[in-house]
Amino acid sequence: DSTNRRDTVLQNMVAAGYIDKNQETEAAEVDMTSQLHDKYEGKISDYRYPSYFDAVVNEAVSKYNLTEEEIVNNGYRIYTELDQNYQANMQIVYENISLFPRAEDGTFAQSGSVALEPKTGGVRGVVGQVADNDKTGFRNFNYATQSKRSPGSTIKPLVVYTPAVEAGWALNKQLDNHTMQYDSYKVDNYAGIKTSREVPMYQALAESLNLPAVATVNDLGVDKAFEAGEKFGLNMEKVDRVLGVALGSGVETNPLQMAQAYAAFANEGLMPEAHFISRIENASGQVIASHKNSQKRVIDKSVADKMTSMMLGTFTNGTGISSSPADYIMAGKTGTTEAVFNPEYTSDQWVIGYTPDVVISHWLGFPTTDENHYLAGSTSNGAAHVFRNIANTILPYTSGS
Repeated sequence: DSTNRRDTVLQNMVAAGYIDKNQETEAAEVDMTSQLHDKYEGKISDYRYPSYFDAVVNEAVSKYNLTEEEIVNNGYRIYTELDQNYQANMQIVYENISLFPRAEDGTFAQSGSVALEPKTGGVRGVVGQVADNDKTGFRNFNYATQSKRSPGSTIKPLVVYTPAVEAGWALNKQLDNHTMQYDSYKVDNYAGIKTSREVPMYQALAESLNLPAVATVNDLGVDKAFEAGEKFGLNMEKVDRVLGVALGSGVETNPLQMAQAYAAFANEGLMPEAHFISRIENASGQVIASHKNSQKRVIDKSVADKMTSMMLGTFTNGTGISSSPADYIMAGKTGTTEAVFNPEYTSDQWVIGYTPDVVISHWLGFPTTDENHYLAGSTSNGAAHVFRNIANTILPYTSGS
């Protein structure tokens, strides 16, 4: 049952050195029979899940027009999509600060992660900051829901390869892997990866090659990429209409928004609305607001299936090998953005993975990247370790579809 699965995960985490025996004991005391859809009643002093709590308050204010004072003082009961097993285990991962890089001045990189149910869009878990000292209290900035970061190569399935599949391109279609200049725009594969005359599309995606991605957008047209980005819920309004959009140039997003977009792949082409709150009751028990589940078809099921078949390669033989969870099969994509001052360093690292049961979207980076605050190397050196730990600890609680 779920209790046995939970205890097995905790024992494995102790054996691997991710948590100590005291943390295991504390986590094992979480009541597995309690409602997974948690309830908040305006108590701030003893809340256990600060990132989730903050996101709920933000959604109540922005979507349901409540004030923080009303939420705290008026006796509202807010029912959420929280899964305590997901949330507790995600927080345990984030409390292991050895997983997170730090600058020479001791500053930790920041991070945000979301676990989302792809059919309903319900957010089952969220962590919005690294647990450095006592900085993860009430009403802090949430990097999972409030940040604006470049998606890097995680945008490629959305704006490059989905339009290609929709255009009827075969998954093994040979793509240009050598052209490096289009008028004034120059591009190269990441970290000096060798070029070749051509490469099949599935390999280009799995290995996150830049040259084929840009060539594909050049062939299909930049407008197709923008239409796809908007369809998947990205804000493309202020993005320059240039080939660089294939690599995320000018696009700003966050883990929550990307989790919602990738949910379309996990949910047979239907994209749900990401949300934290299921309903709100007043002090008398009357429902004053509730989430209306809605799904938007953004791609055909056949397109979603083909995209998933390619994105499985990310974790089996592509850039996500080091992110792959033990004993589970996931599809998804990694992403990085180069630091402006040195292309060998990165500003953003992403891993997004999904099954039919859950989408996990993870970002890592410094709030501001400069010569003293940057990520060394690729995703495999940073974000991969955090993502793998999150996936290993919450996938046992899914249905295993």
